[in-house]
Amino acid sequence: MPRRLHLQLVEPATASPSPPRPRRALRWRALLSAALLTLFYLLPWLRWEGRQALLFDLPARRFDLFGLTLWPQDLGVLLGLLAVLATGLVLLTTLAGRVWCGYGCPQTLWSALFRRIERTTARHLRHPRLARAAKHAAWALVAAWTGITFVGLFTPIQDLVDARWPSAWSAWVTFWVLFYALATWGNAGFLREQVCIDLCPFARVCPSLCDADTPQVHYDARRGEPRGPRAPGQGAVMQRGRGLLDPVSANDYAFRAAHPALAGPMPRFPDDRLGDCVDCAACVQVCPMALDIRSGPHPDCIACGACVDACDAQMRASGFPTGLIGHASLNRTRQRPTRWLRPRTLTALATLLVLLGIGLHRL
Repeated sequence: MPRRLHLQLVEPATASPSPPRPRRALRWRALLSAALLTLFYLLPWLRWEGRQALLFDLPARRFDLFGLTLWPQDLGVLLGLLAVLATGLVLLTTLAGRVWCGYGCPQTLWSALFRRIERTTARHLRHPRLARAAKHAAWALVAAWTGITFVGLFTPIQDLVDARWPSAWSAWVTFWVLFYALATWGNAGFLREQVCIDLCPFARVCPSLCDADTPQVHYDARRGEPRGPRAPGQGAVMQRGRGLLDPVSANDYAFRAAHPALAGPMPRFPDDRLGDCVDCAACVQVCPMALDIRSGPHPDCIACGACVDACDAQMRASGFPTGLIGHASLNRTRQRPTRWLRPRTLTALATLLVLLGIGLHRL
């Protein structure tokens, strides 16, 4: 009888945690992605004074930028505009981290769109072959229209759509439409995070633009470790008096959990000594880069915040405070003051103001 009673007490403690529930914060990310994609697809259709508002007409050597017409002798203005955008990206990355990679990069946007198509077809079409065929058909349609839209920035989009393909399209137009369609299909459908890890030049430069004051996605190991499933209703570490671990012990537990083959298996802890991480792996499942942020800051993290939302959803489902995973600078995690104005941000800001001043003077 005592043995049976002991089993009844242990089994609930090792039960799997409840699955994460959706959180409202996920909606604005989806809305932002949809808005940026819609803006791209609508951009060639915008009109300005009877002409296409944005058109890089290479054969005519004329660039139309919302009423501003640039000719070959105005190449310096176009290069200056590119310099302003590049400097603004440097300043944004230094102040806010890789928000461009996580929210505005085309690779991120189209990969998320293709993933959504993949999940939708798999959910609504139970037959695997039918779902795969529908997925690739939808991918092909999106990729083809993406290629047409991109070429429409260099050739009047109305002429592309009104023409009877393929007889009215030139060989170069056909080539570039197919090229960008296949590039979209391959990058967003198959390569995905490998483009960011192996091909993107900005991903290689980005670590040099960040410092100890730049926000990054951070896992609070002092609160979350040691991780593990437990029965619901036991309270967070601050609610049941366990408190936060010291940094050395917390980092040691996080390292051992991330490298069991190297550090050996984790010891078994009673429920009242576990941290707030229930080890549901929701943060890993939603990461577009297939990273585990609990292993520590990673240079390939694009700071999209998907793991933050997934973890907050699980914390709410478990009755714990949110914020186990969040955005914080290295100095903030070490309880040091965070500086907004520092040499690299002042340099980037001064460069941006000088470029804007020169551009306004030229115009």
